[in-house]
Amino acid sequence: MRLMLTSSLLVLLVLVPVTLWFMARTLPETTRHAAERVLATDVATLRGVLDAVEDQPHWRRGVARVERSGDGWAEIGARGRVLRFHWTERASAGYRLVFEDHHGLHGTWTATWASTPEGLRLRVEESITLRHPWSRLMARVFFDPDAFLTEWFDDLEAELSRRETTNG
Repeated sequence: MRLMLTSSLLVLLVLVPVTLWFMARTLPETTRHAAERVLATDVATLRGVLDAVEDQPHWRRGVARVERSGDGWAEIGARGRVLRFHWTERASAGYRLVFEDHHGLHGTWTATWASTPEGLRLRVEESITLRHPWSRLMARVFFDPDAFLTEWFDDLEAELSRRETTNG
């Protein structure tokens, strides 16, 4: 009985973490995700919302506060996580920025838009890189990038609607 308990403990303490480590190392460092939606707004209103990064805590779930710094800003989440953002492009048909945290996560966020007969088509693409294998494994288990983009679009639509109602 004692030998069986010792063997089970050995499996639990050694083989499981080693197996998880090798699984984590097989996950790609970089993942890419995209979503798009047709919005009932104009370019000026969309750009107004995207440019006013300080307003994000008022319309985005999970953002507690935003602090401007130099050519970018820091987004502090409800749980204290800090993501730093910097614009790399602000063109008439789209924006691009880079982001990073102090845990080794970094990536790019690109938004492009075009007017269509149905409304303003907005496409958002994210590329997220996690160098550490444990971070990649934890992200796969606890974070759904597609659900995050859906939530972001839902929050954005609500803010656009609020602004249209307030200004219109």
